[in-house]
Amino acid sequence: MKKSFYVLPIALLSLLVAAGAVFAGSKEVEGDGKFAGDYAMGGSTTVEPIVVSAIEAFAKKYPAAKISYDAQGSSVGVTGVVDGVYVLGGSSRELKDKEIDAGVVPTAIALDGIAVVVNDNVPIDNLSLEQVARIFAGEIRNWKEVSGPDREIVVVNRDEASGTRAAFSELVLEKNFGKGKAKFIADAITTESNGDMVTKVGQTPDTIGYCGFGYIDKAKNIGGKTISVDGSDPTVANVLTKEYPVSRYLYVVSKGQIEPGSLNEAFVSFLLSDEGQQIVEETGYIAIK
Repeated sequence: MKKSFYVLPIALLSLLVAAGAVFAGSKEVEGDGKFAGDYAMGGSTTVEPIVVSAIEAFAKKYPAAKISYDAQGSSVGVTGVVDGVYVLGGSSRELKDKEIDAGVVPTAIALDGIAVVVNDNVPIDNLSLEQVARIFAGEIRNWKEVSGPDREIVVVNRDEASGTRAAFSELVLEKNFGKGKAKFIADAITTESNGDMVTKVGQTPDTIGYCGFGYIDKAKNIGGKTISVDGSDPTVANVLTKEYPVSRYLYVVSKGQIEPGSLNEAFVSFLLSDEGQQIVEETGYIAIK
């Protein structure tokens, strides 16, 4: 009887020690219990790889914060912030005047180039910015018009909610035709994300499209390739020197100024920290700090 009397307390003691170790370990996690709850973010598919990777790293610091990101395009992200659907939105374009008037505030988190991509079967390695603009406007319809084969050019475009489309229009079409005079070709194939864009270009002969730098490797892996514009290759170095002509900032946006002590402040601060900017570079974009 004495044996069984002492075995039980020892077993309980072991359990309590183990539980205490687990509890002590959890207290060592930075911010444990802070920002507890669900937080929805959403917007640009270009910004998506940065934010999703940042969410994973941020969760190690603040495990009680459950953050999601819904990649539906920049315009959806901005509207979602205005309507209170998202706490933060992702945008790969500049804000419109009406969005600024609605109280939307942008914070730049990265720099990005927009690469022009074509299917591997297109024997073209360089186009001028004017030629790219005229192709996407429908003025140039055959590859032979730009020293290529006698085959029809198949244009792949993004949907109207896309920030990359808006930036491409501003940086390419408007730069060539003038503001308000630039219109995309009406019969282009439409895609809903950078990933869909490079997949369509890689799988469809004679196509031309565009994507953020973070999707260049995917484009090359599925049958596409990048081309130079005005003789400049789409590289980080060429964007930083402003030699490559098609580049833009990437943003997270909030409704009003970010409140001190909020999850928004902590998350944006993380994106702008050394660790966050390393994530920017690891996902194929360009750090701004």
